[in-house]
Amino acid sequence: MPSLLRSIASILSGRVLTLLVGILFTPILVRIISQSQYGLFATIMAGFSIVTLIAKGGLFDATRKVVGDGKDDRQRVSKVVSVSLLISVVYAALTIAAISLSAELGIVPSTYVPYIWAIIIVVFFGNVYAVVRSAFYGVQRESIAEILNISRQLIYSAAALLLAYVGYGVVGVFVGYTLSFVLLSVIGLVVLSSRIPFNLPSRDDVSKYGREIVSFGGYQLIGGVSALLLYRTDILLVEFFNGQNAAALYQSAIVPAEMIWFVPSVIQAAFLQHTAHLWSNDRTDTINRNLQEGVKYAVLSLSLFGIGLFALAEPFLSVYFGPNYVESSTTLQILLVGTFFLGTTRVVTPVLHATGWVRESEFITVLGLVVNLVLNLLLIPEYGIIGAGIGTGVSYVAIFVGNVLLWRRSPLEVVPLSWAVKLIGVQIAFFAVFIAIVSLVNLSPLVSLLVFPPLGFIIFLSLNVTAGYIPVEIVREYASKTLPDR
Repeated sequence: MPSLLRSIASILSGRVLTLLVGILFTPILVRIISQSQYGLFATIMAGFSIVTLIAKGGLFDATRKVVGDGKDDRQRVSKVVSVSLLISVVYAALTIAAISLSAELGIVPSTYVPYIWAIIIVVFFGNVYAVVRSAFYGVQRESIAEILNISRQLIYSAAALLLAYVGYGVVGVFVGYTLSFVLLSVIGLVVLSSRIPFNLPSRDDVSKYGREIVSFGGYQLIGGVSALLLYRTDILLVEFFNGQNAAALYQSAIVPAEMIWFVPSVIQAAFLQHTAHLWSNDRTDTINRNLQEGVKYAVLSLSLFGIGLFALAEPFLSVYFGPNYVESSTTLQILLVGTFFLGTTRVVTPVLHATGWVRESEFITVLGLVVNLVLNLLLIPEYGIIGAGIGTGVSYVAIFVGNVLLWRRSPLEVVPLSWAVKLIGVQIAFFAVFIAIVSLVNLSPLVSLLVFPPLGFIIFLSLNVTAGYIPVEIVREYASKTLPDR
């Protein structure tokens, strides 16, 4: 458990800093470029995300899982990393060839043609960068991987905003995006070589480790692409049916909705390699304890941030994005409900993957994508971004239900129903109290964001400490560090 907590702490600190950079980046960007340009940026970035994810072939998860299986054997780790780097280059070359051929044949949509150069560069350097980070994750040196990621985010944000400000617009944003991957992949390789020596792998190494990496990565790719399409196809469909301004509005709802699951994403990032190592040593009891704790803190964090954002959707959008984006507040609230379920699922899925249930879990994600596509195609033409939010939210709930049913079939212990009901009951009480206070007190958007979040945190803390879900020792330790000595 101390090793897992160390990993979670490292990833959490890195993700918090990355989130803060992103929080600062978006409101500045939407004030530099127009709403239609922001819609164009969201549409192109959605396409970029899909292509780069396919190009990686699931290598990020596969490498850290295979490395984590035998992280104490340095020679084995070196061979796995070498094979993964070779595979990443092969995957990148195949993807770049496919992109070039598609452009030559006129298959690439006209919107993306001016940015093909960027996607080609990002595919190659992004693949290498992904393996570098996953190698550090696998040996449980997540702090190094997070430092690299924070650095990349800072370079991207600074360069993108500067170039957009001086007149390069969306093109300047993607120049900064590309530059960040080039620089950090090179720096990452240098740092990695000093910690984990790697070289061109032998044919035996490729035969021994390549099949496992490609196989596990392939299943991860199926689920990963399905999951990403869950987050991105609705943007593309909104843009197709309703135009770039509607896409910008929908993007303004998605960005904060995805922000609230940063704690579950941290737990997810730490669980795969740790669970793989525990599973290989038959430590199922430890996995069960970790999983229950992970679910608890996922629910607590999603409740704190999700309920707060649900109640303050309008003032948040008004202050963060601007008054022109307030009309997406209902869509944001709908997405938040679904995000609560998907955020909880993100804690469970890496444990299922590491214990041999990867195919079944990814199949559930594919089914969720099908539900999402069908509902979006039915609802977006009639109800616009609200229809997109409903379709996506329902698919999130479907994925949660499917993974819970799979969890019950697995050899792992499901959290007791009475425990889960009590935990959720306390969060519902927090929801009722906080919503009532926000509804009764009428304040300006900025003042609301200054007054209500601290009040909500106090209410949340009081209820969950009383119920025993947040240990008193943690609160006392935090208070002793933040409050001055008398």
